[in-house]
Amino acid sequence: MNADASPREMAADDAGLSLVELLVALFVGGMLLTLIASLFVSTMQATAATRDLDLATGRAQALSTSLQTDIRNAAEIVVQDIPGGGTLVRARVATGDTGWQCRAWALVDLTTTDADGTRDGADGGLEARTHTSAPLTGTQTAPAPATTWGALVDVVEPATDAAGTALPPFTLDDRHLSWNLTVVTSEQPQLNARSTTSLSGSAVAGARDNGSGARCW
Repeated sequence: MNADASPREMAADDAGLSLVELLVALFVGGMLLTLIASLFVSTMQATAATRDLDLATGRAQALSTSLQTDIRNAAEIVVQDIPGGGTLVRARVATGDTGWQCRAWALVDLTTTDADGTRDGADGGLEARTHTSAPLTGTQTAPAPATTWGALVDVVEPATDAAGTALPPFTLDDRHLSWNLTVVTSEQPQLNARSTTSLSGSAVAGARDNGSGARCW
C-alpha cells in the first residue's frame, strides 16, 4: 500500500465491487447459464427424437416380420372387423408336415391397467397385438383380442394417401395380404413431437391344405 495515499484513496481500494460491476457480472452470468440450459435442452430433444425413431423402427420391423413370416406359411387368411373398432387378421399356419397353429394380429383399442393401477388404453389410439393358439375343436370359437395377447406396437394408425384419406390397414385379395400402417411412438412428448414410421408390405399364403380339417375361426 502506498504510505502517502490519502484516507479517501485507501477507502476506495477496500470498497470491493461497485453496484454497476456487480450488475454486469450477474448479467453476464445469467446469459451464460441461459446458453448452457438451451444447449442442454436441445441435446435432450435430439436424443429423445433419435431414441423414439429407433423405437418406432424396431417395433415396425417386429410387426412386419411377424406378418410376413407367418402369412407365407399360412393356408388360410381372413380379415375381420372388430366390434367397437379395429381390424383383425387371422391365419391358419403350417408348423410342419401335418401340424397347424392359429395366429392372429389385432389393431385394437383395449383398456389396460399398469402396475400402479393407472388406467390406460380405450383412448382412440390403436395398438397392435398378436396371439397364437392351437386349432379350434368342437364348438370352440376363435378368441377375441384381449390384454393377454402379446403387444407388438403401442400406437399404430392406418396410413393415409396423398389427400390425407385413411387407407385400409389390411387388404386381402384371395391369398395375398397387404398392409399399410403408421407406427407411432413418443417416449418424451414434453421434449419432442412424436416420431412415426411407415409400415407397408405384403405376403402370399403359401402353405397347402392337407385336408386335416383344422380350423381357426
